[in-house]
This record gives sequence, C-alpha cells and structure tokens, in this order.
Amino acid sequence: MTVAPAYNNHYDIFGGYMYSHVNPGRGSQVRAINMYGFNGTLTDWVKPGFGLELTTRNVYGTIIPPINGFGIKNYPASQHFFMVGVASRFLRRPGYTFGMHMDLGAVYGMFDKGYPAGVQPIDIGIYNSQAAVAMAIGAFYDYNIKPHWAVRIYTDWEPSFYGKTHQDEFAGSMGLVYKFGKRKIK
Repeated sequence: MTVAPAYNNHYDIFGGYMYSHVNPGRGSQVRAINMYGFNGTLTDWVKPGFGLELTTRNVYGTIIPPINGFGIKNYPASQHFFMVGVASRFLRRPGYTFGMHMDLGAVYGMFDKGYPAGVQPIDIGIYNSQAAVAMAIGAFYDYNIKPHWAVRIYTDWEPSFYGKTHQDEFAGSMGLVYKFGKRKIK
C-alpha cells in the first residue's frame, strides 16, 4: 500500500493557541466566560489513518461573578486538562487531511482566587476549585506545508462535569504540527 509522504510519519506533535467558552457555575446569574491559552497534543499514528493521542489544554480567563454581598469582583480563573484518546484521519490528500478525535480524562478548574477568608466560590454560585471528568470530541483539519509540517485547526465539543453537573463547552485551537518518526511500510 502506498502512503503519501505527509502521512508516512509515526508521530506528530501539535502546539497551538486555544480558545474555550466556559460556564464557571450553575447559578442563573453566573455569566459564561471566554478563556484563552494553549493546547499541546502528541499522536502516535499506529496506522496511517488511526492514532492514539495524549493532550494537555490550559486556558485562562476572568470570572465575572454575580452581584454579591462579599465584595468579590472580577478575578482570574484557569482550567488545566489532561486527556488520552483516539484520532482518525478520514480524508488524506497530499495537501490536506480531515479527521476526528475523541479524548477522555480530567480537568482541574481553579475558580477560587481572591476570595476573602471563610468564603467559597459556591457561596455565590461559582464552582469551587476541583478536579472533574472531561472530554473532547471534535474534528481537525491539517493543511500540509511540507511533508513534516502542517497547520492544524481543531473544533471541539468539550463537556465537563464540575460540581456533579454537566457543562457543554466549545473549544477551538489553531497551531503547527511537526511530523516525525518514519513508519515501516509492510
């Protein structure tokens, strides 16, 4: 079977800018926020069209809490994801590829910076800092620049489960992919 040079790699590593839309609490007065950061993913392409991936996502933003009697104003927050999963390249052309991936793991949300002693975020409807189950399910598109380099765009549905409740979040990322490690063709 002939494999195009852009897909003869054993591994690829992605690094890029990330955006995530997050609801940091379950109260009706809690506003969703935009968070920005970076995404790093390592994929082991077991076959030219199927891979196993390890990913970390780290995003930062500012929580706008509801009006409260504690004097708590806007303050910083962050989320740190660590997930593993599978990826598939459905459409492989010399200049581009289209695929999908699904990752499962954990996220640690830090939502409690700047609170006075004795007050917790949950007191105003914001989640307390905690680890939670997280997923990322979505598509990616690679534009191949050279056999070892590509530009990648991810779009993901990124559900998480803070405070035993389900959050539906959107995430997107754009960056560079470096492909390395020659595969043995059988």
